[in-house]
Amino acid sequence: MESKGKKVDEIHRPRMIPRWVMELAEQEKGTDPCFIMAKKLTESDLNPWQNRLIIPAGFVNAHLIPFLSDEEKAAASLLDDDGRKRKKPSSGAEGSKKMKLSGGGFEATEEKEKIKKKKKEAGRMHGGLRVPVYVGANKWKAFVVLTRWDSTNCTVLKGDEYSRYLARWSGVKKGEEVELWGFRQGESGRPCFVLHRKGDPEGN
Repeated sequence: MESKGKKVDEIHRPRMIPRWVMELAEQEKGTDPCFIMAKKLTESDLNPWQNRLIIPAGFVNAHLIPFLSDEEKAAASLLDDDGRKRKKPSSGAEGSKKMKLSGGGFEATEEKEKIKKKKKEAGRMHGGLRVPVYVGANKWKAFVVLTRWDSTNCTVLKGDEYSRYLARWSGVKKGEEVELWGFRQGESGRPCFVLHRKGDPEGN
């Protein structure tokens, strides 16, 4: 129980935004800078053949989901996330589902289910949500894809540029702790992410 409590505290405890991250957000005319996640890098996170950084589920639910709009969640296959693995559709008749109204009578929910399904399918066809990620105080920027894999239910930042920007980041190693921060960019309001080496105020 103690270890579980420590894990929860690690997810929800207040964080101080690094100075260089705040300066970057201001430079990009960004708004709403916020903490997304912290983790110790694993061997697979640094494997150039895998090209992805896994975002732990607890941080996804606590910080990433609230940061994204419904459209962004749909593009990233994160719509209607409840922290559990997606269930395969049952073979029963989905169209027969109904919802009781407060004033009596029933409202068929088939159309609502179809809309949700279309949004999720659109996210998968899209291949994910393309986002910029800034790395270190040198503000080197890469474009990667934020998505959730159906096979493992893992939320990841992935793409060809992933291993390139980590390789350029001054000697980051397995076991080193990093933080991911987010903000909204200028008038577009596009979500941007920042990868920060924990313990280094300059992020190098």
